[in-house]
Amino acid sequence: MKFAHRSLIGRFASSGMLLVVISLDRPTNAQTIEEIPLRLPLPASTRPTTEEVVYRHTNLDERGFNRSVRSVSVPTVTVYHPAKVGYLGAAFIMCPGGGYSGIAIDIEGHAIARYFSARGITVAVLKYRLPDGEKTPDGLPHSQQDALAAVRLLRGRAGEWSLNPARIGIAGGSAGGHLAGSVGVLGDAADGSRPDFVCLLYPVVCMEGPHAHKGSRTNLLGANPPPLRMAEYSLERRARRGMPPYFFVHANDDKGVPKENSEVFAAALKTSSVPAEVLIVETGGHGFGLGRDAESGRWKEAFLTWLEKLP
Repeated sequence: MKFAHRSLIGRFASSGMLLVVISLDRPTNAQTIEEIPLRLPLPASTRPTTEEVVYRHTNLDERGFNRSVRSVSVPTVTVYHPAKVGYLGAAFIMCPGGGYSGIAIDIEGHAIARYFSARGITVAVLKYRLPDGEKTPDGLPHSQQDALAAVRLLRGRAGEWSLNPARIGIAGGSAGGHLAGSVGVLGDAADGSRPDFVCLLYPVVCMEGPHAHKGSRTNLLGANPPPLRMAEYSLERRARRGMPPYFFVHANDDKGVPKENSEVFAAALKTSSVPAEVLIVETGGHGFGLGRDAESGRWKEAFLTWLEKLP
C-alpha cells in the first residue's frame, strides 16, 4: 500500500512557534492516516518535559509494539480514514489506557484503529495530556478536556470525511475506558462533544468502594481526594436519562480491574433508561486489546453487530 506524504507547515501567531503536521494524501482506493493537534503548543518557558515513549516487550500488538507515551504537552488525534466508509458513516475516538500514568498507544490505540478502519469505520486514536491530581485538585482534568475536544473535532469534520455526524462515538480501554465513559457523562450536544455511542473495554469505572482501581484514582484525582471529588468521577454515580448507549466488554478473569466496574455502571445506566449491553468473556485477563485469545477476541464482531443495530 502506497501513501503520498505532504507536510503542512504553519506558524501559530500567538506563540511564534512553527508547527509541522505530517499528513497523507487521500486516494479513494486506500486507507490513509493523519495526525492532527487538538491545541496550540505551550510557550517554551512553560512547556513541560519532552514527551517520552517507553518501549515495552510484553503484550505486543500484531506489529510487535507496545509503547507507552508519557509527558504529552500537545494532544493529538491520529485519524485512520478507511478506504471505503461503511457502517452508515460511523466513527469513533479511541482512548488508550495506562492507569492515567501513560498511554498504551499501540495495543489499545493504533492496533484497534487499524482493525476497524479496515472494516470501514473512521477511528481517531487520542494521544491525550495525562492528568495530575496533585497539581489540579479540582476542575476538569486535562485528559477529559482533550477527549471532549476530540469528539468535537470529528463531528466538525464529518462533512469533509464523509462521516455521519449522528454516529460519532468514543471508545477506550482500562483507564482509557474511564476517560471515554466520562465523556459520555460530560459531553454536551450543544457544543458537539456528546458522543452518540460509547464502547468500553475492561474499563475503570469506580473511584470509591471495593472495586476502585486505586492507581488510576490517584493519578486522576490525587492521593487523598475528597469524597465529593471521588463521587464526581465514579461513573456509575453519574448515570442519567439521555446519555448515549454503552457497550461494555470485560473478562471474567480480569485481576487488574474487576468486571464489577462494567456491571455496576451498566446496571445504573439501565435504571436510568439508557441502553447498555455487557459482554462478559471468560478469559483474556486485563488489557487484551483486540483479543488475547479467541474468547476475548470475540468482542470485535459483537461490537460491530451492536453498532449496526443502533438507531
